Amino acid sequence: MPVTSRRRLATQAGAQAAGLSLTLSVAGWFGLRWGGIDVALPLFAWVTAVATGVAGLLTAFYVELSVGRRVARVVRVLDAHAKESSLQRLPDLGDDEIGEIGRAVNDLLANLTSLEVRMIEQGQELRHTREELVLKKALGLKSAELEQRLRERALMFDIVRASASERELDAVLGDIATRLGKALHLRECMLFLVDDETRRLTLRAAYGFENPGELLERIVLFDEDELGKVAQAGEPVMIDDLAKLEGKPLWEPIPQSGSIAILPVVHHGKTTGVMAATREQTSAFSELETGLLEAISDQLGLAIRHTQLFDELRRGSQHDDLTGLGNRRLLRIRLEDELHRAERFGQAVSILAIDIDYFKALNDRHGHPTGDASLRKLAGLMSRNLRRIDTIARIGGEEFVVLLPRTNLTEAGGVAEKLRSMVEHTEFPGGDGQPDGMLTVSVGVAALRSDETGADLLARADTALYEAKDRGRNCVVTASQSAGSARSVTKSRI
Repeated sequence: MPVTSRRRLATQAGAQAAGLSLTLSVAGWFGLRWGGIDVALPLFAWVTAVATGVAGLLTAFYVELSVGRRVARVVRVLDAHAKESSLQRLPDLGDDEIGEIGRAVNDLLANLTSLEVRMIEQGQELRHTREELVLKKALGLKSAELEQRLRERALMFDIVRASASERELDAVLGDIATRLGKALHLRECMLFLVDDETRRLTLRAAYGFENPGELLERIVLFDEDELGKVAQAGEPVMIDDLAKLEGKPLWEPIPQSGSIAILPVVHHGKTTGVMAATREQTSAFSELETGLLEAISDQLGLAIRHTQLFDELRRGSQHDDLTGLGNRRLLRIRLEDELHRAERFGQAVSILAIDIDYFKALNDRHGHPTGDASLRKLAGLMSRNLRRIDTIARIGGEEFVVLLPRTNLTEAGGVAEKLRSMVEHTEFPGGDGQPDGMLTVSVGVAALRSDETGADLLARADTALYEAKDRGRNCVVTASQSAGSARSVTKSRI
């Protein structure tokens, strides 16, 4: 391309010079003729042809040397830069216009090269920025994942630490529910235990409710709602919007708004409990949080089992071997706890002192095996008809004490009468040989008075029991709530 352009320029210049020479020659010939000078036409034509040819060749050669080659260099450099972004520059082409063009082209190429360098640098900077943003995003994700793992480990540690304590299962579950609720910013947190035989869930710990203590021991049947379905299937359920839940609403104490995560608590493949967590917002549980809740539920299964085993060991030292009821030690512990709650929250506490009428006669007539069978049957009857929060203790051969938390004197009297009537209408081994033809009990009832000790409360219940004996047995006597002293064998034994 440069050679062709260069020759075309020289050719055009030569042709123009030849044409101009021919024009001048013709004009000269006519001028000579006009001046009267006669020139032979053949000679003039030959001279004109030679002069025209020489003028064209000389002009073309001169243009080639002085202009064409320098222009060709300019074209060659520009073409090389266009194809390869070459750094080649033009040499000094002189002081004329072509030289000026050459310098201008060099300045243009220098500017283009600088621009290309800046574009390359900016491209590299952009690429580095993108890489940095990708790394920052990855770092952010890793940081979030690490925080999640740390939070998970901290919660796991809290659960393990709580289950490793020597407290009873309800206290451990209550502590865990509170820790989970606060750490995960939950609206409510509930822990249920599963009873496969009765196919029901029992609420054992609650967080976030206005009066969580009033909800404890509430029951949810397996076929009642989503809570029961999780207990049956052993699979978690996530409800993104409780307000849009189709069919029956969820368990009534739970607000029917926000979102809820319900997860089974499994130990060795068996569902032992259900954990439910709620939040105010809809779709509030992310995949990471769901995974965390599942990990917590797995750890919770171990914690529950560990605490249950510890309870079994403790039960051996705090329960009566014959009936499985509590003994004096358990009664003393539970009574101290309830007195503390009564003082702190102003709750009522009542005591039932129960004694089997003419039990020595039953033993003498039928033997101790029959008497033991009657004791076990009576223990089972009371356990089935009293609340889980109530404590039943065997404190002597045929003497029992029932601790009734959150129960006033009138309510306790009703419970006592219910138990007395049920015993009277139940057949017991050897009962038909008793003086009244049936096994009966006498019951003394007392409710905690202000500034009263546990020993004083037990003493007043025991005094009421012996008053029931004096009245002919098989009856209930309620102790007076008026101030006064009371002494009995129960006070000295417990």
